[in-house]
Amino acid sequence: MVQYDAQEYLNQGSKFHELGSLDKALTYYYKALDYLKGTDDKKTEADALLEIGNIYIEKENYENAQDYYEKSLNTYKTADDDIGEGYALTGIGLIHEKQEKYADARNYYVDAEAKFENRSDRERKAAIISLTAGTYEAQGAWEDAIMEYRRSLSIYRKVKDNDKQETIKDKIEHLSIERGKQKTSRSEKILAVSYVFALILAEVTVTYVNKETGLVIEALILMALLVNSSLNVSYNYSVLLRSMMALPMIRIIGLSIPLMQIQSLYWFPIIAVPLFAAAYTIMKNQGLTRQHIGLIWGNKKVQFLIALTGIFLGITEYIILQPKPLIAVLNPVNLIIASIILIISTGLAEELLFRGIIQKNAENVFGIFLGLLYTAVLFTALHIGWNNFYDLIFVFGVALFYGYAFQKTRSIVGVTLSHGISNSFLFLIVPFYAPLLFHYLPII
Repeated sequence: MVQYDAQEYLNQGSKFHELGSLDKALTYYYKALDYLKGTDDKKTEADALLEIGNIYIEKENYENAQDYYEKSLNTYKTADDDIGEGYALTGIGLIHEKQEKYADARNYYVDAEAKFENRSDRERKAAIISLTAGTYEAQGAWEDAIMEYRRSLSIYRKVKDNDKQETIKDKIEHLSIERGKQKTSRSEKILAVSYVFALILAEVTVTYVNKETGLVIEALILMALLVNSSLNVSYNYSVLLRSMMALPMIRIIGLSIPLMQIQSLYWFPIIAVPLFAAAYTIMKNQGLTRQHIGLIWGNKKVQFLIALTGIFLGITEYIILQPKPLIAVLNPVNLIIASIILIISTGLAEELLFRGIIQKNAENVFGIFLGLLYTAVLFTALHIGWNNFYDLIFVFGVALFYGYAFQKTRSIVGVTLSHGISNSFLFLIVPFYAPLLFHYLPII
């Protein structure tokens, strides 16, 4: 009887809600909630809490709305109702979006998407992805918005929802036009170029002048990036500057390593730790998912072919640099362990930062071509320490190739493996076969 009365009140509340009588609807939802107190019907109780949250968000009483959404979320968890949890998380996300806390909103939308995914509810999942796209659109992050809308579109195609397909197609077309109109202010361009020259100056100072002075310049760049990213009003430009903070940080940590008795091979994972930490922090701050940063397979055959380029690139760079091997003896155990270290600490760490985060952010600021070029220059600048002009030309070409591959596939898997394999050949394999390589080099 109690359950029946509660459901009747919920039905009455829904009717008034549809008619726009929010206060009357709220009265009936509260009555339903009173009837359900002390009962075991957690699912219906959570439904009532959710509806009250919906009313308050329409009344723009966001504090009460969030309170009831959170109560409904906890109650849905007790009832083991993933769909209900998804709705509650969506409601909390909507509140943050209305308050222009877009990164927080995306975090809730991602969690909601996972709940609907658990129940194979593809239409609701597509709707949530569209909401995520809307947050990027509101911030002018066109590339991210288009990427999310395309994900949503692919689902609507599978469920054959033609109306939603047309709506999403229109949004993508509109954003593509807006992206074409994208302009970066003169002051932002000057500042961006200034940071490139500052990083080059710091690297040149470290390599050719004085490490301590170079360290000071790197520290100044880091502080300047922190200040500028906090003061800049453009979301896209601000997140680009924040993501670039990892670059001077790499060098600051790297400059301290020679003071410590550490085998050269283990420099790479030590430097990679703050890189991964920085990447994780940036991802959380921007509300980025693994799809945004390219941690997806994509076309596996294409990724495999990209990975194979690492063999050629590694041999080529050895001809330029001719470094000493990082392992004392070339045997299967040493090769496997050292290769894993290099693939993770150079391949994954650097591609995650440069292609998955910095290039993606640069594209949102400068567009596809200039974003690729800007990231390639930054990547090349950090190789000045090798003290070889020809290597800088080589690295710049590789950066353009990796960046272009990322743009076309939106996956960093292939370039990560290529990068790691390249360094494995450069530092682990080719040094032991150098006499043979240079013997046949004229023929090659």
